Amino acid sequence: MPMIKTNESAYYEYNFNTTFEETNLVGNIYFANYIVWQGKCREMFLYENCPDVIEEINNGLALITLDVSVKYLGQLRAFDRVSMHMTLEAQNESRLLMGFRYYKKENSQLHLVCEGTQATAAMKEINGKMVPVPFPESMFEIFSQYQII
Repeated sequence: MPMIKTNESAYYEYNFNTTFEETNLVGNIYFANYIVWQGKCREMFLYENCPDVIEEINNGLALITLDVSVKYLGQLRAFDRVSMHMTLEAQNESRLLMGFRYYKKENSQLHLVCEGTQATAAMKEINGKMVPVPFPESMFEIFSQYQII
């Protein structure tokens, strides 16, 4: 999925279709899936743009979710087409605040159905304790390249 730049903003786009597996008995998408999708969107961004971060994770870097929020504005059902837009709202050396907007795609139009945030920290276990560490440089390079802050 590409990083999209417009005059107003820049965002990473993650597209997918919902399935019956993600619905509840009423037929709409179960609320917890929106949080799962935030994680998938973040992971696909790293996979596509910062492969060295994946290697760092395999070598002990932990991306810890500190806080997550989701505000539901509409409903999704099975087989809806979804476009998630992830932006970087704030950052420092070891923390990121990402924003997420979930859109239902109908024909060529996007309808906002949900908004969310996720705060993430970079940490490593050092001497038996989890301590904050700087994010790998490639993450800052890709963010500055697309000016998403």
